[in-house]
Amino acid sequence: MSRPFQFKQFTIHQTANSQKVGTDSMLLGAWVKGSFNRILDIGTGTGILALMMAQKNPAASITAIEPDLDSFEEAYTNFQNSPFKSQLLAVHSRLQDFGSMDKFELIIANPPYFENAYLSKDQDRNRTRHTDDLPVFELYECASDLLKENGQFAVIIPFEEEENHFYRAAMEDLYPQRILRTLREDGDYKRTLIQFGNTPTPFPITEELLVKDASNRYSEAYIELTKDFYAKDLKQLQS
Repeated sequence: MSRPFQFKQFTIHQTANSQKVGTDSMLLGAWVKGSFNRILDIGTGTGILALMMAQKNPAASITAIEPDLDSFEEAYTNFQNSPFKSQLLAVHSRLQDFGSMDKFELIIANPPYFENAYLSKDQDRNRTRHTDDLPVFELYECASDLLKENGQFAVIIPFEEEENHFYRAAMEDLYPQRILRTLREDGDYKRTLIQFGNTPTPFPITEELLVKDASNRYSEAYIELTKDFYAKDLKQLQS
């Protein structure tokens, strides 16, 4: 059984979720920029991104959808036990089946990202990591339909999937406004964070960030980016 993950302003219970709290969601939630009133979290899992968005946007109404029943119930419990429960609505639904009369100013997702890849024996883990249930083209089709004009769509993906996501997004008139690429200790890229909008931008803001160094210590840049969320002082842990 996984122990709860304590943040500064909320707690994540993650027994039912195959994908535990990790740096991908921490990076995306901390990095997304802007002030938003209506937010959609696609595939909320433990609910971490929805809770981070609630902390950053105290006036926002946040809808979090999750297709897996056990994960949905765990996210709902995490929401109810948080100080942000009045802002949060958990919905048990696939993205392809979800509809809303009102559009969203921000859509955020840490989506499944392996295409045509080996499937493990753990079916729950497969659903969270592979695109079989949510192909990339459907992710952008649905996000475009649900996004308000001048809204933002933020995702984190493997660096190797960049071009595919840029292509699929452009097909739905979504264009990168901000890009952050994370670096491995050896200097290779690992993840790409993208904040899309519906206005073409010839030169999106592009940055790099090292998460951990060769000694497996969190970088100063990562600590600074996520400092509003971690309950523990990462600098103290590494000293």
